[in-house]
Amino acid sequence: MTPNEILRAHHYLGPTTRGVAYQDEVGVLVFANPSSRRLPQQRWLELIRWCITDRTPNAGSSQWRRVHAWLLTQYPDATTVVSYSDPSAGHTGALYRACNWLWAPTWHRLRTPPSGNGSWNHGKTQQAVKDRWVFPLRPDAEREALLAVQDSSIVKKMPFVQFRERRGGDYKQWQQRVRMQ
Repeated sequence: MTPNEILRAHHYLGPTTRGVAYQDEVGVLVFANPSSRRLPQQRWLELIRWCITDRTPNAGSSQWRRVHAWLLTQYPDATTVVSYSDPSAGHTGALYRACNWLWAPTWHRLRTPPSGNGSWNHGKTQQAVKDRWVFPLRPDAEREALLAVQDSSIVKKMPFVQFRERRGGDYKQWQQRVRMQ
């Protein structure tokens, strides 16, 4: 089956007309330029579909390990992968957490916007709020600033929601490990 046939049969959003597909025995992942105009288009990728058809325990995290290595070789300038989970569709982000992605909330997640998430029709919500997840592929000096919550009242009330890079250990050693993968 082609990636779009698999997505049509097994993914709640169905097929897509943009991006590059990675397919293996576990399922399909599709990567594209970020849809957010606030994220870098050259060095960031957005995972727009992740469809796992294999029901073997840990199939998704095993697949992500292979995809991570593939991304490092296929996209040598890419520093970050961003994706969104949809809690209204039952997606809790468990797979992202299992694969060591980092939660990077958008302000929509933290405070309902005045428009009601895209609606100008008397407060009826057009879209459910998504959770944003980030996977650092390589160091990116701008990543923290790009993902920062820009609402000081939210940060003051909930400082834990501010995106922070994982730090610690020997940075040069980490760079060498990334290059070897």
